[in-house]
Amino acid sequence: MKKTAEQLQAALDREMEYTKKLNKKIDLMREQLKERITIQEHEKALALLKEKHAQELAKINNRQLKVHNERGAGRKKKVTNQVILRVVALRQEGLSQQKISKAIFEELGIVISRTTVGEIVRGEHGNGVE
Repeated sequence: MKKTAEQLQAALDREMEYTKKLNKKIDLMREQLKERITIQEHEKALALLKEKHAQELAKINNRQLKVHNERGAGRKKKVTNQVILRVVALRQEGLSQQKISKAIFEELGIVISRTTVGEIVRGEHGNGVE
């Protein structure tokens, strides 16, 4: 059975439409491939980021600590390195926080609370001593 010219034209039109859709998909895939990077490019980018990260860390670690209070104004710290060392030594001798507080007052004339003694012993006391 022979096909008419209209039937052949309709089949050709369908094939042309299908080909256009395939070409659009191919073009889209090509664009996506252009946007993707290769494994080597990815590794180079990671290495660059790691290097920058290491440089930033070095900058932070090498940064000079600024003295907060250059003129020495404001409230002076009661808890000096001497006090901290004495508190730790008394704690190693087995004294309680309350007894350490009293001993520091008797020895150094400095009043510190038992709470502060506990912070020093646990290493939580931010004394700010240079």
